[in-house]
Amino acid sequence: MIDVDESVTLHSSWKGMLLSAVGAMVVFGLGLGGTVSSGGAGLPVVILGIGVMFLLTVLFDYPVASRFTPEFVERRALLRRHKIPWEAVDQLTRARPGLVGLRNLKPGGLTVKVGRRRYLLVDQSESIAEFDQLGNVLAARYAELGVAEMIAPHVETEPTWTYRRGCWQPDP
Repeated sequence: MIDVDESVTLHSSWKGMLLSAVGAMVVFGLGLGGTVSSGGAGLPVVILGIGVMFLLTVLFDYPVASRFTPEFVERRALLRRHKIPWEAVDQLTRARPGLVGLRNLKPGGLTVKVGRRRYLLVDQSESIAEFDQLGNVLAARYAELGVAEMIAPHVETEPTWTYRRGCWQPDP
């Protein structure tokens, strides 16, 4: 059993989750509407298939939160949990920031590289306190995962739990 003090939970942004879900539903809706109105013509069916793939990706793969422990990282999507042991991880890196992040020079969220695949862990940068907690949790694997080479978040960055329920706030 993992001690709660030996884990850090980082959350994805509401904006990222909502925009992903809305975008997938729009493509699905356009495909469904086109398929129904055209009686099953080729292009609307292809758009419907793409919309279904987008919806499945949002539901099963887009991370809502990720929990970091000394043994593994657990990605939590809406309909799935995915544990990745640190032994399988080649590198812990930052995702590319969005357009606003590029303008403000904010680092992106966290990703892990496992073989040739990259898994998004959170879509926003964590606060300095969360970054330090993450460093403490991953102390044994700090150099192995390349945490020392990552860009540290800005001092003004808000914690990822800011717009969540009170249970995610750290103890005073």
